[in-house]
Amino acid sequence: MAVKDIYEKLLKAKRPVEFFGAMATEDELKREFRQYAKKIHPDIVPEKDKYIAGEAFSILNKLYNLGLSELEQGIYGIVDLVQIYKHMTPLFEITIKGELYQFYENVFEGEVAYIFKGTSSNDIVYLKVAIDPEDNDLITTEYNVLSTLRHQSFPYVEQKIMVNDTNAILMREVKGITMPELLEQYKKGVPAEHVMWMLERLLSVVGYLHSNCVVHGNIKPENIIINKDNHNVSLLGFSFCIPNANTSEAQYKIVNDYYTAPEVNKTARVLPSSDVYSIGKIAIKLLGGDISSNGMPIFIDARVRAFIRKMVSSSLSDRPNDAWKLWSELIKLRNEVFGTQRFKKLD
Repeated sequence: MAVKDIYEKLLKAKRPVEFFGAMATEDELKREFRQYAKKIHPDIVPEKDKYIAGEAFSILNKLYNLGLSELEQGIYGIVDLVQIYKHMTPLFEITIKGELYQFYENVFEGEVAYIFKGTSSNDIVYLKVAIDPEDNDLITTEYNVLSTLRHQSFPYVEQKIMVNDTNAILMREVKGITMPELLEQYKKGVPAEHVMWMLERLLSVVGYLHSNCVVHGNIKPENIIINKDNHNVSLLGFSFCIPNANTSEAQYKIVNDYYTAPEVNKTARVLPSSDVYSIGKIAIKLLGGDISSNGMPIFIDARVRAFIRKMVSSSLSDRPNDAWKLWSELIKLRNEVFGTQRFKKLD
């Protein structure tokens, strides 16, 4: 197996068992580790492979050490995360209406909230907790929007609770991987046909938001979950969304470098086209393009590039403002460029 192939296999492995295979003892794992180390150690590969070998060797070491730890804990071959958590001591527990929620990991720390991952019965659950009581209103906004606008591409929120003096939301797991995780697997960009499928889902879900007078206002890679099996795209990060966006009192709440439309500021009129701009930037990133210049690989069909450039126009008059209309245009364009086959799995 070539260095590049080993590197690709390492990138896809989230757990040691997914790379090394079934192991019963530390000696077995060590033998398997050494076999790969002999093939990819930076000191022994050709000069042209040294950089990628260095990256691969670093990941290999991390997986090996994690494998040793999992063997010691007795969880190496366990795939079910709920069962893995049962071997761990929770960070904290909460009982709500007689049901026990146990949280084991702090998986994210954003600008306004921590997100903890844990279990309830045999399900994975998340708890999003405001960092500062001054941001309680942002958590409340997220809960109100998500509990009112149920959609398969939104997180399913169960209830809002208080943790100490801050607001928190209990929500169910969203299946898939984050966009940054996907791009780790496709360092040169995701194939354009699959990006078009993902754009269809994004425009559909954002169109649904807009039809309910909500602008998301915070669309960026970290807030996108992609299900590789069915191309579904879920949108997260609703703390900064703008409900009642059609009123004169509506205001944007955040600016993200590159992903936020240039006209956005605290006093700008809230428009659906700002979300369209963010989705266009997401598309460029997925395709392996340059989001600072809006450049995209030349091998991508010119019609696809023109469609996306329209979405990231700095001119409000040139940028589309209707996500549903764009959704229809995209389906037509995708069929013209890639044919009408209904589904291809993203490997």
